[in-house]
Amino acid sequence: MTAILLLRFNCFLLLLCLSLSGCQKESSPLIEIGDRSITLSDFRQEIKPLQTELVLLPSEQQKLLLRQSLSQLIDQELLLAEAQSRGIVINDQEMQQAMADLRGNYTAAEYLEILHNSGQTADRWMQQLRFRLLSSKVAARVTSGKSLIESLQVEEYYLQHLDEYRRPEQLQAKQMLLATEEEAIKLRNRLLAGESFSKLARQFSTSPDHENGGNLGLFSLGQFPPEFDKILFTLTPGRVSQPVKSPYGIHLFLVDKRIKAGVLPLAEVESTIRQQLQSAEEAQLYRQWLQELRERTEVHIDWEQLDKLHFNKAE
Repeated sequence: MTAILLLRFNCFLLLLCLSLSGCQKESSPLIEIGDRSITLSDFRQEIKPLQTELVLLPSEQQKLLLRQSLSQLIDQELLLAEAQSRGIVINDQEMQQAMADLRGNYTAAEYLEILHNSGQTADRWMQQLRFRLLSSKVAARVTSGKSLIESLQVEEYYLQHLDEYRRPEQLQAKQMLLATEEEAIKLRNRLLAGESFSKLARQFSTSPDHENGGNLGLFSLGQFPPEFDKILFTLTPGRVSQPVKSPYGIHLFLVDKRIKAGVLPLAEVESTIRQQLQSAEEAQLYRQWLQELRERTEVHIDWEQLDKLHFNKAE
């Protein structure tokens, strides 16, 4: 009898040990990054927006996407730790400004509805926005003063990418839109007599641009209907066109200036090229810094937990 009781007690202890071992494994960190840790539950919450995509993928592709997400989460944690160590924060004013910029002309209520329809919560969206702002601040801090673009680099880029700076022939012109051909002829005669095109356009034109004197700005061939291009690109600067009929009414055109096709001079695009090269160099410096940060930070991943993670349509 004693032997049976002892056997039962030993079995109970074995089951208890197995149970505790299983619980410990389940609650053990999925990732340890320095003194930070992320559990499997944390990771599942982080990738929740991907779940609808994951359930459609076969097992191997799920595993690949999960590992990519894990890598991104590690980078995120590294950046958060770096921001904390450098005392970099995003204040409420910066958040409010960024939120207003993203909303544009939408009201707060309208934007919340857009977020809801896209499957995001306001809290999650704000968390992601704060992290993007924080990342930008960290990147600016670690690349500050390390990127210097020389004039020779700008000139070399310009010469190697001349095709990007070729411009077609352009015109600067004005128009009037009128209801009848008779009205157009009368106004054309007044223009030929020396009256101001801009002044008459403000007074008589029905086109939306009448408030600024019918100014069409700079444009190239193909930006307007073919029947307009045919008139405009054969019209001598300073001359008023004959009345031109369209579905909108009767038009009068005046070409102010013709700019020949050619290559934009370096002086016009130098600042744009310099900014472009500097942004590219800073991005490279930031990637290099992040890689070095990964290499010097101790990271442990429980691949067994990750590889057991699987999503199906029933979840």
